[in-house]
Amino acid sequence: STFPNGSLRLTRAQKEDTAEYECVARNLLGSVLVRVPLTMRVHGGYSEWAEWGICSVSCGVGTQKRLRLCNNPLPANGGHHCAGSDTETRSCQKQLCPVDGHWSEWSHWEECSQTCGQGNRTRIRTCSNPPAQHGGRSCEGKAVDVIMCSVRPCPVAGNWGPWLPWSPCSESCGKGVQSRIRLCNNPPPTFDGLQCEGTDTQSQVCKETSCPVDGKWSSWMSWGSCSVSCGGGTRERTRLCASPAPQHRGRKCEGNDVHTDFCNSNPCPINGNWGPWNSWGSCSKTCNGGQMRRYRTCDNPRPAHGGRMCAGADVHMQRCSTADCPVDGNWGSWQPWGDCSASCGGGERTRVRLCNSPSPVNGGRPCPGDSTQLSRCNIQTCPGGPQRARGSIVGNINDIEFGISLLNASITEGKSGSRIIHASISNVPRPLGPAMRKLISILSPIYWTTAQEVGEAVNGHTLTGGIFRRETQVEFATGEILRMTHIARGLDSDGALLLDIVLNGHILQLPSHANINIKDYTEDYIQTGLSQLYALSTRLFTIDKESVPYSWNHTITYDQKRGKMPYLVETLHATSISALYRPLEEVLEYSIQASITKGDRSNQCPHGFTLVSAGPYCADENECEVGNPCSHTCHNAMGTYYCSCPRGLSISADGRTCQDIDECLLGGNMCHGGQDCENTIGSYRCVMHCGRGFRRTTDGLSCTDVDECQESHPCNQHCLNTIGSYRCACEPGFQLRNRRCIDINECRQRVCRSDQQCKNTRGGYTCVDLCPNGMTKSENGTCDDIDECKDGTHQCQYNQICENTRGSYHCTCPHGFRSQGLGRLCLDIDECEVRDACQHECMNTPGSHRCLCPAGYRLMTNGKMCQDIDECVEQNIQCGANRMCFNTRGSYQCIDTPCPPNYQRDPATGFCLKSCPPNDLECALSPYALEYKLLSLPYGIAANQDLIRLVAYMQDGVVHPRTTFLLVDEDVKLPFALRDENMKGVLFTTRPLREPLTYRMKVRALSYSENRGIEYQTTFTVYIAVSAYPY
Repeated sequence: STFPNGSLRLTRAQKEDTAEYECVARNLLGSVLVRVPLTMRVHGGYSEWAEWGICSVSCGVGTQKRLRLCNNPLPANGGHHCAGSDTETRSCQKQLCPVDGHWSEWSHWEECSQTCGQGNRTRIRTCSNPPAQHGGRSCEGKAVDVIMCSVRPCPVAGNWGPWLPWSPCSESCGKGVQSRIRLCNNPPPTFDGLQCEGTDTQSQVCKETSCPVDGKWSSWMSWGSCSVSCGGGTRERTRLCASPAPQHRGRKCEGNDVHTDFCNSNPCPINGNWGPWNSWGSCSKTCNGGQMRRYRTCDNPRPAHGGRMCAGADVHMQRCSTADCPVDGNWGSWQPWGDCSASCGGGERTRVRLCNSPSPVNGGRPCPGDSTQLSRCNIQTCPGGPQRARGSIVGNINDIEFGISLLNASITEGKSGSRIIHASISNVPRPLGPAMRKLISILSPIYWTTAQEVGEAVNGHTLTGGIFRRETQVEFATGEILRMTHIARGLDSDGALLLDIVLNGHILQLPSHANINIKDYTEDYIQTGLSQLYALSTRLFTIDKESVPYSWNHTITYDQKRGKMPYLVETLHATSISALYRPLEEVLEYSIQASITKGDRSNQCPHGFTLVSAGPYCADENECEVGNPCSHTCHNAMGTYYCSCPRGLSISADGRTCQDIDECLLGGNMCHGGQDCENTIGSYRCVMHCGRGFRRTTDGLSCTDVDECQESHPCNQHCLNTIGSYRCACEPGFQLRNRRCIDINECRQRVCRSDQQCKNTRGGYTCVDLCPNGMTKSENGTCDDIDECKDGTHQCQYNQICENTRGSYHCTCPHGFRSQGLGRLCLDIDECEVRDACQHECMNTPGSHRCLCPAGYRLMTNGKMCQDIDECVEQNIQCGANRMCFNTRGSYQCIDTPCPPNYQRDPATGFCLKSCPPNDLECALSPYALEYKLLSLPYGIAANQDLIRLVAYMQDGVVHPRTTFLLVDEDVKLPFALRDENMKGVLFTTRPLREPLTYRMKVRALSYSENRGIEYQTTFTVYIAVSAYPY
């Protein structure tokens, strides 16, 4: 409805009517819209009561509750909450509560149960204050209490203890008396108990050992015969220590049992003997037959004391100079001149004469002077360069100084459009000759100067006139570098190119027998200036079919007035290359064919060069100035560049980037054993090495302990930090297991006696005990063990060991003795009856044993094995000149090791090496070396056992590939033989070695050349000593 004032009244509304309403008023003038929010307030109302809750107690009187909720309806939009309480309470009772029982007071103690000795007294109590009711707990503890009581001690009768050990015998030798006693203490009589019955002492006759008897001498026996009939000898007489002989450790007779006297002192007659023949005298004639004499004297020794004179003559004659007398030779006339060796450039012609007017015979002198005469011819210069070259070579290769070596070369025309150069170099040291075979570029000034010119290309002679300087560098793949300087001084009056060559550096060393093949190659000559050339090449040579690369580069300067090459690049072709070294003459020979053409791109500069049009010529391009391709340092080189790195860095595989060197990983550091290596960029540092449980300080100079107890540890009771580690500890009664403390069940370890009950507790245990046999009760009531070993009540024998145990004891035997049973003496164990107790001889001792070794051996530290004594070293045996100390098993020998005539001892090896005088054919055919081999063997080496492997070497230390071995003076009785096996001579046994002897053998090694001629001979003298023992 609407009120007169225009208000609107709502007569009914619900909660759901809450919203925003629009009221519109309209008239002729228009309309008005009003939006009115409407909110409906809802007051809360209770729901029905819920069921009653559980009682607050399980027994006796308690309470219980029930609830209702203000949700019928819920208050909304500012409506009032429900009026009244939402909780209701009432009392409740389920059952009677239980009552726990409690003890009454103790009753009085009863009388003691025994009239003497130990008894018991008791008292009681009841669970009645109050008694347990309604399921309550009964009283805890004992209802009866018992204590021990004693009115007075009971009487104890005495009993004998065991007999004590016998006293020492009254006499130290012979018969005596000893006694022993026993004590009435097992137990002693107490509290008026009876005494022990019987005697407390026993005696018996004893005899330790028989008394010693000292020995006395018998009378001297008759003199023996004299040891020699003249010259002074000796005779002896003897006596015996048998009147009486020493017995029972009595003293031996004093003095000697042998008396020596001199006899037959007259000198013996000496028979004369010839001394050696002296040298032959000179021949009476020089040819056609003469005589020569030699003499000897009777003085080796001279006859004396009636001895005989020497028999025979003292003069010896023989014929000499039986050859016919010589006729000296004389020259015949000169023959006509031969043809000239060259048509231009200077050649030679020769003529000869014969030594036939007359010819020399019978050793006559040859004709004096030369049989050949040389003359120069056709000395006019040839077109295309010189026909000959000569020069000198000096320097140092592989640290070997050159003397002056002479180079001579000849140049001839080839059939295939090239020139052939033949060259020889004299005075080449033998250690360098084989390796220099690959240095063909030592001839580069010659073959460049004389190369066959193809097309418009020019050789070195056309370009420079034979006057230039050439700097050459050779670099091998193995790192060796050799530098050469060639100075060409033009042509001499005979048209020969003159050279001076200096060598300095290292080359790849090659064995003399290696087969070398030098491959054909080309060299590009680049015009790098108005009067400068640069040439380079990469070449190959093969060693026994294995290829080896190496590179060359040359820089050539010459007179600018000579002009330039017609092309920027010319190519020299080298083919048909050979090299030969003759070690006997020390001559190195080369052969090469050379031609020169324009380059493949003759008017373009190669990579690494730039064209200078003003020349024109090719100037080196400095790659380092153009965008620096290196990560660190760039070095420009002719036609190329290379990168380098500072210390501590190395060049990587791309050749441009530097990478760190891990000195710690590669081992290039100076850290010692107590340090760790720590790599840094470009270097490293040495820091202290810290073990487990330590931590390195930040400066790396020291280590500090890690306190594991503060940081982390697995201990579950106590953690104790230690230096470098830690340890877990437990409370008493616990044991550590895997760093965990586990309670010890002491009862499992039988900590209580057999008549006790053990109760384990956490961290401990308790025992309830009485005292059994072998125990005695102390004043505080505990049971203490009786130590029978200390109080002498044990029954052990005198050589047994008494070991006390709780409540008893037992008797044991010491080490080296065995038991014979209870109450019997310990018996010594004879260890020598055990097999292999000692290697040589066993001596039994009381309780042990001792091993003995034969003379010349000593006992090893294991007390069982015998080791040979090296008298030669330990006693510094000096055997004298041309003798050697030979240590044998158990002894030593001084053996003769002389070097024969024409041999000298090598101080480094001890070998005898041959040193022959000139023209001594017999010496030259003898073995090159004599070698002594010493071998000491034990007794019983089996048959067919290899003993020594003999090897023959060539002079360069390589095993000779064609060598046979043979026994020189073979004795069929020797138990040894020799066989060839893999270029070695193997000496082996033919039967078991069962005789203690020393054998001497000679073995000759014959080494043959490829054409089966004897190349080397070596003689081995072998000494083999066989011991009397198998060790």
